[in-house]
Amino acid sequence: MPDTLKVQKLEAPRGTKVHGYLHIMDRPSGKHEIPITLINGKRDGPTLVINGGEHGSEYNGPAGAIALMKKLRPEDISGKVIIVPMVNTLAFESKWMHGNPIDYRDLTGHYVEEVPRGGSGHPKVTYYLTSTFYREVLKQADYRINLHGGDIEEDLMTGTMYRQSGDAEKDRFNLSLCRAFGWEWIRESRPRPSSNPMKFPLSVGTEAGGMGRCQSDIVEEVIRGCVNVMKKLGMVEGEPVIPPKAYTYQPYHLYAEHGGFFISNVRAGDLVKEGQVLGIIKDLFGETLEEIKVPTDGVIHMVTSPSIWEGDVVYEIGKDIKEIV
Repeated sequence: MPDTLKVQKLEAPRGTKVHGYLHIMDRPSGKHEIPITLINGKRDGPTLVINGGEHGSEYNGPAGAIALMKKLRPEDISGKVIIVPMVNTLAFESKWMHGNPIDYRDLTGHYVEEVPRGGSGHPKVTYYLTSTFYREVLKQADYRINLHGGDIEEDLMTGTMYRQSGDAEKDRFNLSLCRAFGWEWIRESRPRPSSNPMKFPLSVGTEAGGMGRCQSDIVEEVIRGCVNVMKKLGMVEGEPVIPPKAYTYQPYHLYAEHGGFFISNVRAGDLVKEGQVLGIIKDLFGETLEEIKVPTDGVIHMVTSPSIWEGDVVYEIGKDIKEIV
């Protein structure tokens, strides 16, 4: 493993911390670059990427990543840490939900190794961003903490998440990293068939807070959770401090059959029972168009905006809850 941590022209020799920018593409008015920090520990160990801001209006994660940039010292670290607090800076600047205001694509579904060519229309900002971030940052990482939260229209339960791979040993370790982060709820998604040859680092995702808020207590939890994962990986000294119990769940969505004004009876984190009326959709004359009932016991992972179009997601529910110790 090379002693120097390098991303594009930015280099951090062993035992140093450096700040700089990751160049994404040229814009009509100048360069599109995003801030990045490299921390190269004094001792050998894994390479960890900590990033926030794939969605630019989810704020607690990026705030935690910024604090970690100041907090982490190379002399305390075994291995290498790459911190990108805000990947989707264009969305952050514009208070844009999920995608970005240039090409409207969501980063999470558009990771590519090479930018697709051909066609006209919107600039391919998202593809330049995902391909560069993957090639220069994610590809050299062993592990990743991907910091998400509730977007502007989402009341979201705080917890961690991962997607199973089908490899039992790998999935057990991935779950243990989510457990180490220190939050009680873990969103456990089933394996998804894919022909994509891209290899991503083993990842812990977070959902920290909601409704586009940035709150200091949640930011502190994000910082503590990231350090807990680093302890679990042997990158810093100490043992992760975690609650005695945690709960996994499988996610699914409930969709609106009508557009209108959505009023919820429950909040993120509430436990619900099969057949319970979670909310109603009314028209703007006050007539009830739809009652939304939950088809199985579960926990409310997400409640969305009162402004609902037909076919919109109104809730994400966690089902098949299992206690783990």
